[in-house]
Amino acid sequence: MRKNSLSGKINVGCLVMTLLLIAGGYVGFEFGKIYLSKYILSRKILEIAGDACKMGRTGSIFPDERSIADAILLEVENLSIDIPYDDILVERNKQYVTINVTWEGDIVIPTYTHHFVFHFEEKKKIVY
Repeated sequence: MRKNSLSGKINVGCLVMTLLLIAGGYVGFEFGKIYLSKYILSRKILEIAGDACKMGRTGSIFPDERSIADAILLEVENLSIDIPYDDILVERNKQYVTINVTWEGDIVIPTYTHHFVFHFEEKKKIVY
């Protein structure tokens, strides 16, 4: 019969590697949530800007700047992001629709806080 050389002892290298993988997974998950939300929000702002620049016989889908900002706030709430109304700037003139959104916050990891600022800007030519 062969005797096991470990006999219930843990391999320290295996323990360290497992702890590093768990810590890396946690940090990656925290940063991944934010960057995935950033990507989705940038696509939604692009879509809203595209809809806002379409002017047909019946007018625009969004009659004024406030309705464009409200559509962005609705998408922000769906993503569980905290962006105040003051950080959404919408400007519409006869030629362009411009949307500027600033999102800033903190990613809190034990013993470390990462501050991030994302700025989204879309400028679309109005099509009649």
